[in-house]
Amino acid sequence: MSQYKVLFITNFFPPRYMGGAEISAVYSCYGLLRRGYECSVLSINSRFGEDIDHSYVFKGIPVREVGYRWRPRLQVCQVFDLRIYRRIVSELEKTKPDLVHVHNVSGTSLAPFVACRKLGIPTVATLHDHWLLCPNNMLYRGNGVLCDPAEPARHCRRCFRRYDFWGAIPWRRSVFARLVQNVRLFIAPSRKLVDLHVMAGYDRERFRVLKHGIEPDLFRSPAASAAQRFGQEYSPFNTLLFSGAIVETKGVDTIIHALPLLTKYINRFRLLVVGWGDEDFVNKLRRYEPAPVKLLGKIPFYELKALYASAKLTLVPSIWYDNSPVVIYESLLAGTPVLGSDIGGIPELILEGDTGYFVEPGDPIAFAEKAILHFARPARERRAMRWRCAEYAHANLTLDRHIEGLLSIYHEALG
Repeated sequence: MSQYKVLFITNFFPPRYMGGAEISAVYSCYGLLRRGYECSVLSINSRFGEDIDHSYVFKGIPVREVGYRWRPRLQVCQVFDLRIYRRIVSELEKTKPDLVHVHNVSGTSLAPFVACRKLGIPTVATLHDHWLLCPNNMLYRGNGVLCDPAEPARHCRRCFRRYDFWGAIPWRRSVFARLVQNVRLFIAPSRKLVDLHVMAGYDRERFRVLKHGIEPDLFRSPAASAAQRFGQEYSPFNTLLFSGAIVETKGVDTIIHALPLLTKYINRFRLLVVGWGDEDFVNKLRRYEPAPVKLLGKIPFYELKALYASAKLTLVPSIWYDNSPVVIYESLLAGTPVLGSDIGGIPELILEGDTGYFVEPGDPIAFAEKAILHFARPARERRAMRWRCAEYAHANLTLDRHIEGLLSIYHEALG
């Protein structure tokens, strides 16, 4: 079978999206369509303020969005939602895909896997975080300690619960493992993600490591967009960029505590912050406005290239097992080095001193020192570093490379 029909199932899809997981799904689906494959998206979720059922097209991608009004429910209903199951079965019977590719399922439950098993449809799943192992998807406890996936999952009462917490039932891992047993292959964008699942008892042979692939020039942004305007305005400065959720696990507190040192020792220092999140962190950052910090709010991902290109360093100070942040792909493709935490899949995307730097997570002094040392390097070294960032990204992180790997996985799953 040379050409086939693929249905993506996910909890969110642009223009309603949360972060890199949905962005990577956009590029994957678009890349398949460009290769001549029939590809569509079912975005389905039970956490809306109203019932939603409509079709639309996003950047050429056909999308069916189904949302159910959120009602406080038992945790077991978050594991398997009968409304979503019935609707997915109906969609599968109508669209008759050759293969289903599942992405994030928080708010969707594990109904997609059960529906595909009922109808005998081959299924693959991309893991963007740790929902198979942990109710908060992050293996992160409320006291800031990371969970050991090799330990029995008996400590969920200690889970960090501020952002997303679902399916906290007895024997959660065993139940989840049974409900996804029909998944032919799991796609992991980082080796670290695979290692964590293997430590928890999953068979390594069920995983295929495939980095995301993006193409920032794919979607044209308005010439007078906010990103273009701010990119031009801040280009003359030594600008650092943070793009993402302004939340604890993304390490925003590390940036806040590093700001006095960054401001003192980096000449013409500026920090641009793109995103939304906790009001406490937002208010702490606002104390530094209008300079040296500028909060830009949420900007569509397809308009951000100008900001990455104008920044001198992109910040990814995560303190959880961050899988494969799309912000790093976007930054490197724009030729901008990345200062990131040495945790999760982040080190797999950065070459120390060549395309960026690592620091221990949660250490604002070490974080500030690496940024200060970067700007202390001669300008010619920093220009050469930008060239190496773009060279590395175009050799390893492009959409075409991703689609080749994705099609290979599809062929294996269908074989």
